[in-house]
Amino acid sequence: MSDAMARSGETDMRPSRPRAPVGVGIGASAGGPRALLTLLADLRLPPITFAFLVQHIHPKFTQILTRRLNEVASIPVVEAKDGAEVQPGRLYLAPSGRHLGVEHRWPCTYRTCLMDTPPKNGVRPSVDELFVSLAHAFGPRTVGVVLTGMGRDGLEGARTIKAHGGLVLAEAESTCVIYGMPRALAQAGLADRLLPIGEMAAAIRGAAEDAADFRSSLPSRGDR
Repeated sequence: MSDAMARSGETDMRPSRPRAPVGVGIGASAGGPRALLTLLADLRLPPITFAFLVQHIHPKFTQILTRRLNEVASIPVVEAKDGAEVQPGRLYLAPSGRHLGVEHRWPCTYRTCLMDTPPKNGVRPSVDELFVSLAHAFGPRTVGVVLTGMGRDGLEGARTIKAHGGLVLAEAESTCVIYGMPRALAQAGLADRLLPIGEMAAAIRGAAEDAADFRSSLPSRGDR
């Protein structure tokens, strides 16, 4: 509402600008299941938020992990299927042994893409593959989250998210089982924030809300 309208008591009848879809990607390795149990118990996502998860895990434990996460998660956790239309308010887990990507279908439709391409950073699924895919699908409305884990998976993907104007969060050393993947981001200057796992859910929600308002920061046709 403008100052003039506020003084006159008039109401601004211009339509509010629509919130834009947001992509959230979470990556974890060693120590990840325990961290995810803490994170997902508190994670509540804004509307029109699409969420995805890569956890390095042995294939026979994927369904067990999905079931265990659903026991505590505030949002449904489902194993991603190839070519499926993605629904907001759910967390899509990459099946073990396949890379997970996301395709943007105009205007606001997204589909999962499972790939059998070679391992990256010695792993499949790879956090890098997911992050790069999200950056291309959601641009500056991408939030990448790297939790405890060994190695450097997620580093190049985080670099791509940052290049597209997105945000990267990483778990602080104080709560990591192995401070490898988050350390790689911190040392490269790619982590916007380093947070203990108990603070990560609120940080993700705040980042997603800010990203959803990205379109609102641009002038509408009526303002030009």
